[in-house]
Amino acid sequence: MKLPRVVVCLLLLFVAALVHAAEVNDESLPGLWGIRLVAFGQNFPAYPSSSDQNLTVLPLPYPVYRGDFLRLGEDLEDIANGRIVDNGRVKLSLGVSASFPEDSDELRSRAGMPDLDFLLEAGPELTIALQGSPDDDRELKLNLQARAALSLDGLDPTGRGFIFNPELEYLLRDLFGSNNELRFRVAPAWASRDYMDFFYGVAPEFATPGRPAFAASSGYLNTEFLLGLNRKITDRLEFRGSVRLWVNKGAANDASPLYQRDYDRGIRLALFWSAWESRRRAATAH
Repeated sequence: MKLPRVVVCLLLLFVAALVHAAEVNDESLPGLWGIRLVAFGQNFPAYPSSSDQNLTVLPLPYPVYRGDFLRLGEDLEDIANGRIVDNGRVKLSLGVSASFPEDSDELRSRAGMPDLDFLLEAGPELTIALQGSPDDDRELKLNLQARAALSLDGLDPTGRGFIFNPELEYLLRDLFGSNNELRFRVAPAWASRDYMDFFYGVAPEFATPGRPAFAASSGYLNTEFLLGLNRKITDRLEFRGSVRLWVNKGAANDASPLYQRDYDRGIRLALFWSAWESRRRAATAH
């Protein structure tokens, strides 16, 4: 069975990063390698505009790698990130994110339809520092993301088009004492027809009297508003939490029978414990 191309590319990047990793011994920097344990919980809509809210609670161990180029396991939203250019004000990278699968028979609107498989998104991200830097107590940045989507049924991949997701993010550090970071983010999204069809398309064979056939179109998906807090409790323990509001009103596919509401809400909470770090240090902290 062939591996998806994106998985093969990530494996090659990972091997290349290991080959070229430099020996760094600055003890103020985090370890090059690490293992984290995370207690993770979120309550999100099953898909954009779904009236079904799904609670996911997971204890999750995962490896961390902080190479010059490749970074793994540092963020729950980007499971991998490859830096191409980083001059302090402008950063170009490759990011990978993922969404949990959903069983359609557990969703009222999708009963009898194919499941929403594990969704992997990968592509370039351009970050522009508009104000401040990661070392300042205030930072404003613009992130321009364009990603290709791939759904996985086991190891069987299906292309799901593209999504363009610019983000304006403002960070406040040390606001209520040291080791705190407060995040505000506004992120509209536009997507291709194939991406929209994954969520909103209804093929004729799955049409019912209450769910007519629908061919999705490209265009505006929604806008996310996020308020998040990251707090380093100890050298090994860190809390990250966020609340989110998605505004779906005006979406290109609001006529779909699978489009159910104009506003979505969500909450995500996580505790990270650093179980182990290598003696070899990362080249940089960020």
